[in-house]
Amino acid sequence: MIAVTCRNGEHFTLDPDAIERVESGGDTTVILDDGTKFVIGQSIDELVLIVRDHRTAAMAARRRRLDGPLPIPGFVPGRPLRPARIPAELVKD
Repeated sequence: MIAVTCRNGEHFTLDPDAIERVESGGDTTVILDDGTKFVIGQSIDELVLIVRDHRTAAMAARRRRLDGPLPIPGFVPGRPLRPARIPAELVKD
């Protein structure tokens, strides 16, 4: 979902995949695939940037999920994991 602002200052969210077209004749009008129209405070250029940033973030999140968890620092597959070394100044006698 993306956040946009009505001309009256009210904030609401839209599904960017439901946007069929955008018209600009002074005001920016977003027309959804079900025919619903919204007049928003953002320009077409601003709306394009908002949708682009939303899709970029969604793709990055999917990629992180596909890549799996981050590797353990110092872990080598097939080699036993050694306990972390404790600096000498932190070792209590």
